Amino acid sequence: MKKKLLIIFLTLILTFFGISNINASNKMIKTETKDKIMFIEDKEGEFSYSWSFDKNEYNKADFEFDLGIKFTSPNKKEINNLISKNMKKEYVSFNYHGTLPSTATVKVPITKFKDGDRLNLYYYNDNTNKIETIKTNVKVINGYATFEIEHCSDYFLTMSIVKEASNKNNNGVIIIGMLVVIVGLVGYTMFKNKK
Repeated sequence: MKKKLLIIFLTLILTFFGISNINASNKMIKTETKDKIMFIEDKEGEFSYSWSFDKNEYNKADFEFDLGIKFTSPNKKEINNLISKNMKKEYVSFNYHGTLPSTATVKVPITKFKDGDRLNLYYYNDNTNKIETIKTNVKVINGYATFEIEHCSDYFLTMSIVKEASNKNNNGVIIIGMLVVIVGLVGYTMFKNKK
């Protein structure tokens, strides 16, 4: 009963804030706002995961694909051969593999990490059998992680830094390195001036 009341409440809230065109299909709910299209996986009356797209970009593409997400990977063995098998990680494997019609914001449940943890998102490229860094500093909030992707395949989230990963998106490491150099120079200058 509580689940049904929650769904009715959410529908009323979404309607109140101008969201229209709610259609349920195989437990996938599509909602539209003025500028976003969202797909929400409803599992027995509870939020499971979601996709969000810029409405204009998504509609231009006129493209449909399987929105299903699994939280295990068919490439688990290959991934574990490239990194530590004991590394704590969350798999995110998309049913569709390929380029998306536009950048998607994906929100997925996290079970192995706690709220406030900051995770790194890695992509397993099955064509090259390599791991690529996609994003750093993905924060777990209310049991979920949210990140942007442009391509669907197999990903995983972990707090660890995967040394073997190619650094496609290595901005976090570059910024930390620059901060260390700046702090070192400031410290050296201050020490030198005290003499």
